[in-house]
Amino acid sequence: MFLKVDIKSVCIEENALKICEIKTPLNIEICDLIGCRLCEEPPSFLSSLFGSSPYLSIRYISKGENYRWTAETVQVTGSKEECGALENRINDKIGQEKNRPKKLGVFINPIGGNQSSLSIYSSVISPLFKEANISCDVLVTERSKHMIDLANSFDTTSVDGLVVMGGDGTLLEVFNTLLTRVQKEANLDYDQPTCKLKPLEIPIGIIPTGTGNGVAKGLYGNIDVVTAALHIIRGRTRYNNVQALYTGGKLASFSSVIVAVGLFSEMMFHTERQRWMKKARYVFVPLHLLLFKKQRLFNAKLTIYHKNRNSLDGAEPTEWEDAVQLEGKKIESKCFSIASPGAGLNYACAPFGASVMQYIKHPSEFVVVTYRACGRLEILSHFLNAAQEKLDAFEKDFLSAYTVHGYKVKIINDDEALDPNSEEAEISRILDVDGELVTFEDGEYEVWNHLQVLKFYTSI
Repeated sequence: MFLKVDIKSVCIEENALKICEIKTPLNIEICDLIGCRLCEEPPSFLSSLFGSSPYLSIRYISKGENYRWTAETVQVTGSKEECGALENRINDKIGQEKNRPKKLGVFINPIGGNQSSLSIYSSVISPLFKEANISCDVLVTERSKHMIDLANSFDTTSVDGLVVMGGDGTLLEVFNTLLTRVQKEANLDYDQPTCKLKPLEIPIGIIPTGTGNGVAKGLYGNIDVVTAALHIIRGRTRYNNVQALYTGGKLASFSSVIVAVGLFSEMMFHTERQRWMKKARYVFVPLHLLLFKKQRLFNAKLTIYHKNRNSLDGAEPTEWEDAVQLEGKKIESKCFSIASPGAGLNYACAPFGASVMQYIKHPSEFVVVTYRACGRLEILSHFLNAAQEKLDAFEKDFLSAYTVHGYKVKIINDDEALDPNSEEAEISRILDVDGELVTFEDGEYEVWNHLQVLKFYTSI
C-alpha cells in the first residue's frame, strides 16, 4: 500500500505515529516503523523550472492475514524544513527502541532450496535492512559443511544478532556449532543429558530460503521472506527449547524440528542420492517409499521419561527441572518409524501445528510417536492430515503418541546375517535430524528436551 499525505496530518505520540485526515486513519506503533528518509522528486522539466519538491518517505510494518507482514510506505509532503524536522523526530523515536539490532551477521547458503538466497538477499532483504539502518557482515558458503567453519570462527560479540538464509539444515549447522561452542567455553559436561546447558545469548533470525523451513514456519507463522525480515528488524526475541540427541555416551546433535528413525531417515537417505532430480526428489522419493515399497519393520524398545503432572502445576521451567524425579516407562514395539517433532509451547506456530501441539500442556514437554505396520493409503492419509494440521492426524490405530520430557530407543536387530555394508544396514544406523543424516551407535540413542537455550527473533 502506498499513501500520500500532507505533513499537517501526521502526529507523533509517545508510542505511536498517527496519520489523520484520511479515509482510514493510521495508528502505527513506533516498534512497527522500519525507517524514514528525506527524499526529493526525480529531476524533470517542471522541477528545473520551479524546483524539486521534498517529501518524507516513511516505511512501516503492516500485519495481514495468516501472519503475513508487508513493508508499506507513507509519503509525507511539506516544506524541506518541516520534512527534515519530522524525519529527525521519527528517527529519534526509532532509535529509542532498545531491542532493534543495529548490526547483523548474515550467513547465506546460496545452493539451498531454489538456489535463490543471494538474489533474495540483494533484491529484498538488504534493501529492507538498509531502510532500517542495519549494517551487515555477510558470509556466503562455498562448499558442503562450510557453514560450520564460518559459524565456528565468527565473533558473535561483533554483532547484535545473526541471520541465517537457508533452510532447517543450514540453521542446524549454525546453532549446533555455536551452542556447542558456548558449552565448551563454560566448561560444561554437555555430553551428559542431565547437564543444564548454558543458553546461546545472541539472537538468531531465519530467512526461509531452503527446502525445509519448519523453524521459520514455527516462529513467523509462514515462510514468507519479507515477513521474516520484518520480525528481525522489529527486534523482539524469545527463548526456545531444543531437543538434544545423544548416542555412544556423547552429544551427537541438537534439533529444533525432528529426530526420527526408520521411514523418515530412509526418505532422507534416498533423497540425498537423487540430487539429479533437484526439488522434484522431495515429492518423488516419499511417494515412492509410501506407495510402492514395502515398509521396513524393526523391533524397538522405547523408554519414555516424564515428570509427575502434579509436580509441574504452577512451576516455572527453571524450577522443576532439577527438583522433580523422572518416571520411566518401557514399551516394546515392532514399528517402521519412531519420530519426535520439535514442537513445544514456545513455538506459537509449531512446525507440526495443532495436530502435535494438542498433546503438550507444559513448556518442558514434547511428543514422540511410534509408527506400526499399516496400509499404504493409511500412512499417506496421515501425512496429508499432519501437513494440513488436522487435530486427528495422530489419532490412528497404527500410531501411538507419548508426551515426554525425554526418551531412549534401542533397536533390536533380528537379522544378524544382514550385510553390514549393505544399503539396508546403513539405513538402519542413521537418524533424520532436521533433514540431516546422523549416525547412531550400537543401535541406541536418546533424546532430551533442553529448555530456553536458543534465542530467536520473533514477535509472535
